Amino acid sequence: MNVFGKNERSWRKARKRGVSPIIATILLVAITVVLAAVLYVLISGLTGGGVGSKPIGSAITVGPNPSLGVTKCTAIGTPTGCAGATDYIYTLTVESSSVTFGNVLFQVKTSTGGIFTTAGAGGFSILNLTGVVAASYTRPVAMVLSMPSSGFSIWGAAGTCGIVGTACSATSPLTNLYTLVIDMGTANPTGQGITLTIVGASGYTGTTGAQVLS
Repeated sequence: MNVFGKNERSWRKARKRGVSPIIATILLVAITVVLAAVLYVLISGLTGGGVGSKPIGSAITVGPNPSLGVTKCTAIGTPTGCAGATDYIYTLTVESSSVTFGNVLFQVKTSTGGIFTTAGAGGFSILNLTGVVAASYTRPVAMVLSMPSSGFSIWGAAGTCGIVGTACSATSPLTNLYTLVIDMGTANPTGQGITLTIVGASGYTGTTGAQVLS
């Protein structure tokens, strides 16, 4: 009986013993680190988390207006955005956007993934809510547009962005009030498998899904 009594007391005493102070300290530190990491991730998701943390694909989308297809220009500026009298253009709307002009890099690519180069002037125009060109980039070069590094410029004296009438800049909001016109130059691009991709910049990363132009 004494043996059993001693064993029972020993078992109860063992059950009452806690972890050592060292292990307890390690556990507390580990829990604190984990909680701090979780809190950082949550806050980063709300505030942007610094440069390069936001996926551009979830911040801007463009689409056909009203149906995607190439249009042949009849004169410079007709339809709006034509850089040459005999150029071909694509017109797309900014369907949703939470970015600025400086957050995006527009790239027109060939079917093999290279940057498309225009035959003729070509370039990009962005039309505001009233259909007036707010800003443009027109040069006979590879079809890449970033602002301001690639030469994005204000269109004429009325180079204003949005409904507030402020001058366009890299920090101007690129909202769904705008239309994107892509001037492909003088060669008909139909059937060439050309696509438009938007690349994130200045706080955004990744690319949007390629929009097939032809």
